[in-house]
Amino acid sequence: MKQKQNIGIAVALIVIIILLVLFYANACSSAPPAPATTEAEASPANTAEIKAEVLSNVNLRSGPGTNYAVVGEVPANSEVTVIGRTEDGQWLRVKSDAAEQVWVTADAALIKIEQSLLNSLPVVEAPALPYDVNNPKVNDVLNKIPLVLHNAQSFTCASHGGLNNPIISLQEGNVIGPHAGDFVMGQDNVLFKYTGGSLVLIRENPVARFEGGAETLPFDKAMQLFQNGEIVWTGTFGQSPGRGVTGCDPAMK
Repeated sequence: MKQKQNIGIAVALIVIIILLVLFYANACSSAPPAPATTEAEASPANTAEIKAEVLSNVNLRSGPGTNYAVVGEVPANSEVTVIGRTEDGQWLRVKSDAAEQVWVTADAALIKIEQSLLNSLPVVEAPALPYDVNNPKVNDVLNKIPLVLHNAQSFTCASHGGLNNPIISLQEGNVIGPHAGDFVMGQDNVLFKYTGGSLVLIRENPVARFEGGAETLPFDKAMQLFQNGEIVWTGTFGQSPGRGVTGCDPAMK
C-alpha cells in the first residue's frame, strides 16, 4: 500500500513539473522579442557630425552643380558640416541656416573629407531648378551683369559678370546691385542681400515690403521674377559712368 502511495506521489510530481515547464515555455514565447541593436545604433561615431575641411575659398550653391546659383562662400581654412552627397560623390550638401538646400563641390583640391566618411553619407536628390538657367534674362543676372557692393558712402565691384562669378567674399548683410541701371520691380528698385548663408531679394527702399508684408523674397523666387519679366534691368553693358567703379564692367572703354 505504501509503495502504491509513493508511486502516486512520484507521478503527481512529474505531472506538476511537466505543467510548470509547459507554462514557462508558453510565457517566454508570448513575450515580445527584444529589439535588435543595429550596428549604426551601436556605434557612437554614426551620431557624430561629419566635417569637411575647406582648403580654398569655395562657393556655396543652391544645388549640386554649376547650373545652380551661388548663394554664398566658405573661406579657406574653415570647416563645413556635411549632411549628404550626390550619388557620384561629386557634390556635398552642407548644414546651413538657410531655408533652401546648400551645396559645395567635393573637388579634392578644394575640400578635404575622408573617403570612408564620404561613402557613409546619405545620397540626397538634387532639388529641381524652379527657373530656367538658359533664359536670357536669368542668364544675364547669373553670369553677365556687372555688380557692385553697396557700402555706406561708396560702391565696390562685387562681380564682373553676374551673381555666379563674385570677386569678393560675401559677408552677412552685404547688399548687391547692378553697376549700371537698376533692377526694377513695378515702381521700386530691388537689390540682393546676403543673409543667413544665402542671397535674398530686398527692396531698395528700406520701409517698402513685398506682397503679404514680406521683407525679403527667396532667391529662387527672385529668379522666377526675372524670368517672367516682372523684374527688369534698366542698364546696358558698357554704360558709363554706371556707379563709377573703375574696371567693374569689362565692356566699358
